[in-house]
Amino acid sequence: MSEHMDLTAFTEELKAIGKEAERNSSKKDYYHMRAIGLMGHSSFLAGIVACISEYYFVSSLLIAWSLMISWLLMHHIGHGGYNKITGIPKRFHSKHYAQGWRRYIDWFDWIKPEAWNYEHNYLHHSFTGELKDPDLVEENLDWLASSSVPWPLKIVVLLFFALTWKITYYSARTLSYLRGHNKIDFGNFFDVRQKSQRVMWLHLFIPYFSVHFVLLPLILEWAFAVGWAFLMCRVAAELLHNLHTFLIIVPNHAGDDLYRFADIEKSERKGSGYYLRQITGSANYHCGNEWLDLSQMYLNYQIEHHLFPALPMRQYRLIQPKVKALCEQYGVPYVQESIWKRVWKMTTIATGRKKMKRDFQFLPPVQR
Repeated sequence: MSEHMDLTAFTEELKAIGKEAERNSSKKDYYHMRAIGLMGHSSFLAGIVACISEYYFVSSLLIAWSLMISWLLMHHIGHGGYNKITGIPKRFHSKHYAQGWRRYIDWFDWIKPEAWNYEHNYLHHSFTGELKDPDLVEENLDWLASSSVPWPLKIVVLLFFALTWKITYYSARTLSYLRGHNKIDFGNFFDVRQKSQRVMWLHLFIPYFSVHFVLLPLILEWAFAVGWAFLMCRVAAELLHNLHTFLIIVPNHAGDDLYRFADIEKSERKGSGYYLRQITGSANYHCGNEWLDLSQMYLNYQIEHHLFPALPMRQYRLIQPKVKALCEQYGVPYVQESIWKRVWKMTTIATGRKKMKRDFQFLPPVQR
């Protein structure tokens, strides 16, 4: 990155790309999102049919795919990606989606939607790569990276969390940051005397477990005598879903070619430095077609998403070439690799083999 780059010009051109994408957002984006949602519901039903037909692995894959789509929709709708599109149902506005009783329809999950919106949409996106970022991989897994256990054992530990991370990490993590809630860690995970743990177990874990792993198997046992088979498929689907989403989400901000940052002054938080931090602290994956984008939850556009969080999914595909070209024009590092390379780089950070880059000291003073 050049010491003499015009940060003001770069930022203005970047903002112009975002504003153009906002203007271009339309019902096409809404219909695209609804089509993905329909695929998700259909996949879950197809998974049940596959189980009844004794295609057990196919059943698990289809259900895992459905669970991924459910989270994908929560993520992009929760960010307000469809708020400005006129003439669509209010339930797809971020203020309504998965809120109250609609949680059981829109995103019935291990994670509390309000907690997710605050922890992810506000904290993670506002403080990306800082210590205030609750999802800073290098910081969160420092205990694993710095431990003296053999490297293969570290991989086993990482794999355990990859297979269970919505339960063992994300639900507790998001609840811990809600106002009025206490922090949940491994030492008090089961202590239901405390508020956060009561919410986690009584409002999230037990209802979800009861419906997906008790009620549905009982219904299918009564109707088709496949209750035990479905239970096994459903458990496998949960593990696959956790692994799939872990491999997509965690590498987005972890690697020895990405930056982490010292705490940023409030006066500089929304200036040119903000955009530089989102770009240099994030990594894209290969992108450009619907299958590739959907299978990666549209998080293969992580740079564009962090620059403009409140855009519809489809718009990220349209603006990505423009953002990348602009970064190349101004000499701003733009990291984009296959997801498998990013998974490996994340693994080297998580296990202590590599370290992330620190603040870029060679930048000129931040212009606001």
